[in-house]
Amino acid sequence: MVATDDFKKAVGLIEGATDVLITAHTRPDGDACGSVRAMCDVLRGLGKKAQPIFLSPLAEWYEFLFAEKVPILGNDITTEQLHAGRFDDCDLVIIIDTNSYIQLPQFDEWLRKTHKEVLVIDHHITADNLGDVELIDTTAAAAGEIVLDLFKYTGWPITGEVAEALFVALSTDSGWFKFSNADSRIFRNAAELIDAGARPAEIYQKLYLNFSPHRMKLLGRMLQTIDLHFDNRLAMQHIMRSDFDNTGATGRDTENLIDECQRIGSVEVAALFVELSDGGFRCSLRSKGGMDVRQIAQKFGGGGHNKASGVILPGPLDHAKKLIIDEVAAQLDI
Repeated sequence: MVATDDFKKAVGLIEGATDVLITAHTRPDGDACGSVRAMCDVLRGLGKKAQPIFLSPLAEWYEFLFAEKVPILGNDITTEQLHAGRFDDCDLVIIIDTNSYIQLPQFDEWLRKTHKEVLVIDHHITADNLGDVELIDTTAAAAGEIVLDLFKYTGWPITGEVAEALFVALSTDSGWFKFSNADSRIFRNAAELIDAGARPAEIYQKLYLNFSPHRMKLLGRMLQTIDLHFDNRLAMQHIMRSDFDNTGATGRDTENLIDECQRIGSVEVAALFVELSDGGFRCSLRSKGGMDVRQIAQKFGGGGHNKASGVILPGPLDHAKKLIIDEVAAQLDI
C-alpha cells in the first residue's frame, strides 16, 4: 500500500498546480486510459486545467472513455512542438501506469530536460524513479486502484463517469477479474465503483463484444500460427506485417489476443510475437503457472509483472522465438 506521507506529498503537488499534463505509457491499455480519464475529470472538477496526451493511438474500444479526441504525440503534436514549449505553461506532469523511460518514447527526452514537477502513479516493479513524488503500490492489480485510493484519501468526488473510467482500469488489468491478481481488494473496489455509478454490463459490451471485422480476421490468422513446446506447456503465436496488410488491422488490434492460446489447459506460458516495421518483434509474455515472465523480459531490456510482461526482440522470427524458448526451458529446468 502507498504510505500516507506519500499521499500527502501528492496532494500537495496537485493542490499547488493549476495546469496539469497527464500521460501514460505507449500503447495505452485500459488501465492507462481509464486512469488518465478519471484523473482528468477529478482535476477539472477541482478547477484545474488538465490536459491528457497519449504517446500512441488508442485502441478503438477505449475511445468511448473520452468525449474529445486526446492528442497523440507524433500525430497531433509533433516532437518539435513539444520541445519548442507546447506545454511550457503546465506546472505539473502526472505519469500513470509506468515509471520507465523506455515506456515513454519521444516524451522521455522532453521529460529529462524539463524542470516541471512530476507525480508518478504506478504498480509495476520495474522503475526508473521518474517522479518527484511517487505513489507506487506493486500489490495493486491496476494503477487505477492507486488512483482510486488517492481519491478516497482526499475525499475528492467520484462521479459516475469517473467510476466508469476506473472500472475499466480495474477490469481490464485483471482480465475481467479472472487473472491471479484479482484479489479481494479489487472486488471491494469494483463494488464501490458500481455503487458510484459504473455499469459493468455496458462496460463489458464496449470492451469485449465490440470487435471490428479486421480485428476478428487478424485473430483468425494468429490462431493458425500456434506452436506448442515442452509437452504443450509453452504456446507461441506470431503476427507478421503481412497479416496487418491482408486484414486491414493495426497494431492496436493485437491487444489481449495473447490470451486466446491460454485456453489450452496444459499451457503455462504464452508468447505472442508481433513483427515491427524495423524487422524486430514485440513479444508479449503471459504466465498462468509459477513461471516469472518478468525475469525473461528484463533479461532482454523489457519488464512488467510476474504474470504479464513484454519486450522488444531482434528478428528474424526464428531467432526471437529461440531466445524465449531457451529462457523458458531454463526456468522449467529442461
